[in-house]
Amino acid sequence: MMIEEIKRIAQQRYSENDFRYHILPVVKNALLLSDRLVADRAVVEAAAYLHDIGRAVERVEYRRDNDHHIAGSEESRKILTELGADEMFIGKVCHCVLAHRGRKGPDPETLEAEIVNCADAMAHFDTFLDLFLFIREQNSMEDTVGIAKKKMMRDWDRKLSLEAAKELVKEKYDAVMLLLESMEEYLGRLF
Repeated sequence: MMIEEIKRIAQQRYSENDFRYHILPVVKNALLLSDRLVADRAVVEAAAYLHDIGRAVERVEYRRDNDHHIAGSEESRKILTELGADEMFIGKVCHCVLAHRGRKGPDPETLEAEIVNCADAMAHFDTFLDLFLFIREQNSMEDTVGIAKKKMMRDWDRKLSLEAAKELVKEKYDAVMLLLESMEEYLGRLF
């Protein structure tokens, strides 16, 4: 089955942590939304596995400008072509990958692309501690809390364009925001 081969390729190309703590939650949420909203499940699943594949491409211009959505769309086309997918399927998946960045790329033009875009943000609520630790590696605690809060709010306000996506992560969003606001309050008292 093509999806199993796409999953195998994705697992080989992403780091183990990225695959476990970001890609798999994106796939989980994408499939939940796909089933709920009656979208093309195969397109959604393939795009969810491949949406960040551009981060595995070693071309300097993509890394410098953080344009992994562009590299990912190109790499997805190569992968799917090698697997023998038809051009219509390839085009749909590549659009999902290209449009998953929200504010950075083109707007999603299909339900499937909107689902992958939302699922990408939803994964941040599922594995918030991984995201927090990633941000913390490069920043002070004060900056980390501010950056994480801004990202969570941006995901909620901009990337979660489907009401069904917000319904699925509302409790997690509220919990994450409560923790971040508590940290802000604590850190504010220290100074």
